Amino acid sequence: MSTSDLPVTAIPTVADSAPRLNLVVQKGPQSGTRIPCRRVVTLIGSREGCKVNLRHRRAAPVHTALVNNGSEIIAVDLLTPAGTLLNGLQLQHETLSDGDLLTVDQWELRVEIEQPDSNGNGNADAHPFDLEPTPNVVALEHLETGRVLQPNRAVCLIGRRNGCDIALPDSRVSRAHVLLVNYFGYPAILDLLTPNGTMVNNTPIQFQALKDSDVVTIGDAQFRIRFVGSAVAKRSSTNHKPAAPRVALAKEPVSADLIDIQQTEGAQSWRIADNLEHLEKATGKRRAV
Repeated sequence: MSTSDLPVTAIPTVADSAPRLNLVVQKGPQSGTRIPCRRVVTLIGSREGCKVNLRHRRAAPVHTALVNNGSEIIAVDLLTPAGTLLNGLQLQHETLSDGDLLTVDQWELRVEIEQPDSNGNGNADAHPFDLEPTPNVVALEHLETGRVLQPNRAVCLIGRRNGCDIALPDSRVSRAHVLLVNYFGYPAILDLLTPNGTMVNNTPIQFQALKDSDVVTIGDAQFRIRFVGSAVAKRSSTNHKPAAPRVALAKEPVSADLIDIQQTEGAQSWRIADNLEHLEKATGKRRAV
């Protein structure tokens, strides 16, 4: 096992006011190694570029993601064949606690979580990016159909495989392609080291903070980011009309819905709307709280 450090500009490090994560190799090669995980997202897998690089054929290229959202650490198995165990049970999407045990292939990794200094020492306001105002709800508007999707999970996985929060039936989309995350309430997107990449506003990215009306391109699909319930969303929704998609999806049969709701709706809670106005009405009570 080895660890690799990408530039901070690729996946930014967390602020002093966020919990600090360490992984200790309890079992497997290099047992006893303590790995500080200071990125907003720590990737575990066999592909070069993962922070925790597990060199074994049973470890998926990008196996597990650990997301630090500023207040807690969320672990997500990236639909791997071998799976990830959390305290001996299959992991899907769970909040980690200090002392938890993650098992990936032959490695057992003990979770250490250090809470921020309660005395206020350190630079608590040093966020890796800054947006105003913070949105109440982040939604994705599919540019071809106009449908709006607002996932209710803290970390949203988009990829080709059934079981992703948003499944895209496209050969250019990787099995697990991108994660939608938030950091202190600010939305961001992370490309999972995919061969074909991800673009925001026609620019290739690895990690990118998202703004209202940004356009995310994954394979042939394009989504406009919508901040529902913020002043930004209300202004942008009147100033921007949904643009035509760069690449038509006519090759896909009508029955192959772009967002594979049938595969995801049974296990997760979703808000689906035909357009942004309907979603705003559906989330009105939530915003008023």
